[in-house]
Amino acid sequence: MDIDQVVEMLPFLIPLVVLELGLLVIALIDVIRREKVTGNNKVVWILLIVLFQVIGPIVYFIFGRQETEIDRD
Repeated sequence: MDIDQVVEMLPFLIPLVVLELGLLVIALIDVIRREKVTGNNKVVWILLIVLFQVIGPIVYFIFGRQETEIDRD
């Protein structure tokens, strides 16, 4: 792959990178601020979010968050 091919793909890659970083940051902020997460192990969720870039945050938002009394209001 040469530089011309990379330049041609940039319009498609930039939105994907922005989406990935946005999911990563939002998921990390949420897991750090949340009192309880599934399994009561924040370190495992943080590692999952960071190591499995796009899939990790999605899995966290689906399975990792536990509702608290404040969330239900």
